[in-house]
Amino acid sequence: MYKRMTIALAALTFAATACSQDPTGAASSNELVLAQSSQTIADNVAASRTGGTNCEGWFRRVIDTLRTTNDPVAIAYLDSARINRDSAWAARQRGDTAAAHAFRRAAFRDVLSAVIELFPNAPQRTGAAVDTAVAHIEKFLGDRGAPRIRAILAHVKDLRTQAEAALTSGDKVTALALNLRGMQILHRLVEHIRDNHRDHDEVADGEMEAVDS
Repeated sequence: MYKRMTIALAALTFAATACSQDPTGAASSNELVLAQSSQTIADNVAASRTGGTNCEGWFRRVIDTLRTTNDPVAIAYLDSARINRDSAWAARQRGDTAAAHAFRRAAFRDVLSAVIELFPNAPQRTGAAVDTAVAHIEKFLGDRGAPRIRAILAHVKDLRTQAEAALTSGDKVTALALNLRGMQILHRLVEHIRDNHRDHDEVADGEMEAVDS
């Protein structure tokens, strides 16, 4: 059991390091400055004791908790995540990118299941943190023109609506995934604005799931 937990923790540590729709036309330098400040606001909310956290923060909490607590269910989820990551690697080696993506997504959801096993209120806390970050950013922006930022904030709000629907239906893993996606988008807001990402969700999910790249 100790060996299994050690392997699971090592895999999760690696996952944590990986976490570290908008108007057309180039973003203005002024909006990029606003995006940098907005991103800092979101990061400060995620780092606060009461405001929730991002994917890396939750993964670190799981690591710290399993160092002193033996939770067989959480460890089993992490074992499953490791198996799915191995399967994703094998699929990628044989050129099956669709299967690799599916296995990688499954591994990520396994890790989220471990988070929820240890911290049942993780979806709600993360959602509240996203709401707080968005509200603070909107207050910071005031009436200044920032069309790209506002479009992304609207998208993040839509993710929150989807997350609440998932939570109401009892799907806590999907709720947490959607809330973390929203926080990850805010965490990389400058890049989303500067690089004019067309699919913010795909980029954010890839950043959180790329545990073996």
